[in-house]
Amino acid sequence: MSTHKHLLGTLGVWSAASIAGGAALVIRGRTRFARKFGRQTLAWGVVDAAIAAFGASRPAPDPARLRRVLMLNTAADVGYIALGVMAVRRGLRGDGEAVVLQGAFLLALDSHFAYHLDVPG
Repeated sequence: MSTHKHLLGTLGVWSAASIAGGAALVIRGRTRFARKFGRQTLAWGVVDAAIAAFGASRPAPDPARLRRVLMLNTAADVGYIALGVMAVRRGLRGDGEAVVLQGAFLLALDSHFAYHLDVPG
């Protein structure tokens, strides 16, 4: 399996889990924290699913270009984590923790695939 397909497959599985888990918490969460965490998780799952579907509909990019995109995404992921921490500190509990979790997963995903991508040269 190509790195591109493996990356999109992993993102697709994560998005499905985020959608299912987030929806369950929105519907059945017993606390306000759980429902807010679920809402944020569900929203990220939908966006991640759209990205995975769009990427799967396109030809695999040049490995050097994919690495550049993944490195930019890695920087954005650090920003998501920071924004999530700031949200928690400002009292946006549930939402903030969900953003930190999503950002941490994306940081691991993007940095892993950027590191392991076979780029000629």
